[in-house]
Amino acid sequence: MMNRARVRGIDHVGLTVRSLEEAIHDLRNALGAGLCYIEGPIQDPEPGWMARKLGSRGSCILRVAAMNALGTNLELFEYAGADRRSWTATAGEAGTFFLLLRTPRPERIVSRLFTENAVVRPVEEPVFGYEIALPSGIQLAIQRSTSGDEDAGRLIGAVCLNRYDYQGAVSELQGTFGLHQAGEVTAFGASGVLLTGAHGAQLAVLHGHSPSPRPANSDVGGHHVAFHADDVDASIDALRLAGGYAARGDAETITEGPIAGDRWVYLDSPFGLQLELINMPDGMLPYEAEAETRRRPIAAGVLA
Repeated sequence: MMNRARVRGIDHVGLTVRSLEEAIHDLRNALGAGLCYIEGPIQDPEPGWMARKLGSRGSCILRVAAMNALGTNLELFEYAGADRRSWTATAGEAGTFFLLLRTPRPERIVSRLFTENAVVRPVEEPVFGYEIALPSGIQLAIQRSTSGDEDAGRLIGAVCLNRYDYQGAVSELQGTFGLHQAGEVTAFGASGVLLTGAHGAQLAVLHGHSPSPRPANSDVGGHHVAFHADDVDASIDALRLAGGYAARGDAETITEGPIAGDRWVYLDSPFGLQLELINMPDGMLPYEAEAETRRRPIAAGVLA
């Protein structure tokens, strides 16, 4: 069933890291994630294109890696040459992003990290586990799952918002994007709700425990949430009618490279979170011919 935004669910979550190679290494090592493809280097096709379309700070060079981590699609960005600001906020503050995993044996994951220069902090309450800062700039919360936890083993993207954006995000993501509440989440000192849809990845939306400036897309720690749309242009129109959403220019279709055929556009939302609408024709993408790992399609049969 379609919703007001005319989307199927969350296609991927994206994060800007310090080093693409380090991030790929960290996620392979910690979670057994598989690399789908690397795209780029991508340069501004015209002055100001990346700032206008992606929300970067000035002209820059971009490389992108896509990974499948426990069935969740991750998109990792590395910018070079941009006016990047030093991002010193810790996970849990408003404006930050981290990855959450609930598993019966969190110590098994942590044991892989002690020789990898990761900062590991044990946590006892309210859920036993570990909060981890990886060298690449990725923050991980690994929590012990309880008996019957349906989310165990699923990697979850978690966004931390300020007091006002938090309320708006929960309302809009449910009322406009068709997600529903599937539980509660507390990690890195922030608390909120777990949202899920009929298809795609889950998203934890948390009320950040202290104010912090929001990172740009080109800052380490910059992040976005991408929704699959059968018709990206129709979804743009629907969100304009919903009010408060502003597309960053017109939708574009990638014509060459590993994901030729992908149609996409970024949007600014009324609750401060950067969003993307995307139609990634999984099953027909050039990278798939030689890839050891493929992206997880938004839903079986959606693109058939």
